[in-house]
Amino acid sequence: MKTFKIKIMPQEKEILYVNGENLLYTLVSNGINIYASCGGDGVCGKCKVKILKGKYLTPFSEHISEEERKQNITLACLTKIESDVEIEILENSKVDNIKILDNRKLNNTVSSCCDIEFSRDIDKIITTNLWSYEPVVKTVSVELKEPSLDNPISDIDRLLDVFEKNVVLNDLDLIRYLPVKMREFYWKMYLVLAEQNQYFQIIDILKLEESSKLIYGLAVDVGTTTVVVSLVSLNEKKVLLSKTSLNQQASFGDDVITRIINSQKPSGLKFLHQKIIFTINNIINSIISETKISVEQIYSIVFSGNTVMKHFLYNISPINIRREPYVPVITKMPVIKAKDLNLITNSRAVVYSIADVASYVGGDIVSGVVSCGIDTKDELCVLLDLGTNGEIVVGNKEFLVCASCSAGPAFEGTGIKCGMRATSGAIEDIEIVGDKIEYKTIGNMPAVGICGSGLIAILPELFQSGIIDRSGKFVKLDEKFQKSLYNRIRINESEEKEFVIVEKKFSTNQKDIVITESDIANILRSKGAIFHGLHSLLKNLNLEFKDISKIYICGGFGSFVNIKKAKVLGLLPDVEDEKFIVAGNTSLLGAQLFLLSKEVRDKVEQVAKKMAYIDLSSQPFYMNEYTSSLFMPHTDLNLFPNISRIIKNA
Repeated sequence: MKTFKIKIMPQEKEILYVNGENLLYTLVSNGINIYASCGGDGVCGKCKVKILKGKYLTPFSEHISEEERKQNITLACLTKIESDVEIEILENSKVDNIKILDNRKLNNTVSSCCDIEFSRDIDKIITTNLWSYEPVVKTVSVELKEPSLDNPISDIDRLLDVFEKNVVLNDLDLIRYLPVKMREFYWKMYLVLAEQNQYFQIIDILKLEESSKLIYGLAVDVGTTTVVVSLVSLNEKKVLLSKTSLNQQASFGDDVITRIINSQKPSGLKFLHQKIIFTINNIINSIISETKISVEQIYSIVFSGNTVMKHFLYNISPINIRREPYVPVITKMPVIKAKDLNLITNSRAVVYSIADVASYVGGDIVSGVVSCGIDTKDELCVLLDLGTNGEIVVGNKEFLVCASCSAGPAFEGTGIKCGMRATSGAIEDIEIVGDKIEYKTIGNMPAVGICGSGLIAILPELFQSGIIDRSGKFVKLDEKFQKSLYNRIRINESEEKEFVIVEKKFSTNQKDIVITESDIANILRSKGAIFHGLHSLLKNLNLEFKDISKIYICGGFGSFVNIKKAKVLGLLPDVEDEKFIVAGNTSLLGAQLFLLSKEVRDKVEQVAKKMAYIDLSSQPFYMNEYTSSLFMPHTDLNLFPNISRIIKNA
């Protein structure tokens, strides 16, 4: 089989290209992360590379401009190499350069889930909820009598006899290791115990002098888009540091369905598993570097995330999740060792996973219910996770019903001409004041594109300014228009209308930042899926929006949505502002609490069993009524009485 050399500049890294493969596959399989939100189907236009030297073959793509073609810029997923080449990966295509920012202030005036900061004051949360503090890993000092001819009990029995029956040892490596250390420590030792199935497993032995050594756990939110890792001091009962990164699986697509499809390609599952492990380990390395703690001090990890991501994490094929009857391989992962997943921790660290509910409702939602205390409340509550796969929970202490609705990746910027993730320079909020457009970017940097919160903001602004109608179509000029705003509407190269939000002279990449009619249609489909999912679930339960007392908005993206504009768009129901509670990353919070409280660990298991899943797509009314939600805010204005008054007065 013929091969060619690919030299990646300016790093001068060389890899081999096997004739017939596309360039994207070659790069990804060699550990070079390049962004491809469509998973390499040639439709997103994100995986751009520049061919500096050599021969290549690539078809025409509308995502490559004439100017880019002159510079030998092409899409890696469509390109095949015909000689030794030198290439440069464009900055916006590098996954490692796409850093997710999580330090933005909330746009909303609605209340937070707690009066305390989620990421730091774990001890206060535990105390407020009257939960006992009992970490998943604990330490205990032990002093044993030396064996003798009069007392020839085995080393392990001698050790276990100190405890009640709920302490076990079944790690063969540790059994081999313990006798040497027992004698080296003169029978005075410090044991590390990890909870496992109502027992505590001995996982390490230390010198008694090391009893003052702090031990740590990691709480990990394994998201489709982002991965967040928190370092938790199990002795001090607090979160010391949290770090976030883009999930390196971005090379295989933005949404879980695209990734499932890619997992069935040769070595696809292996690559997807490796990418999530690499992502987590990179964050752990960063945490260790900043805190200067030893890897050996990390004794536990808790994973919270959606069902598909957990399958990839554990290297289990999720293929049947997208095949009728849509079932996962497993919903409650076994407790394993960190070395089984090649994670950068103490090799004996124990790995836990918060139980999933169904194929598209994972442990992240179970974490959210427990974190917000929905399972303990008398009043009716809703948990709403806004994302590519929007999850919904309705219930209280009496019942919990959940559902999922595929909103698609539009709110992550995929399928949007100038869409992007929530990174530096992304437009996160927009207002039209008179004939002027005012916008805010993340980091107050020059605009690069529009992220999810900005996309949700722009449609209500265009609608209320009379530029688009309720169906999202641009309307003709009339007396309502500001002339300068109308001049921003133009016909693009695809012969569709688009609206210029930022002129190229003000943007970072010297290109106009626009929103097209097809972009607007994508956003309306995404918002329609989420709203209709909630509406359908309530309808299935014979409930109405007025019956809801609280709506918890969770997830990283949901934390930055402007509630008022989201209601005008028709993404969120038209209920009082005070009913909305921005809960933040409750998936991560649940994992943090899991590390520190036995009661939380028990509640997580109870909630996962208690939640009843409803497949909304199987309901006879679901698809018929979905089209009604593809308007702003909805075709049935009776569902939006307050917003209707705003529309009439506009």
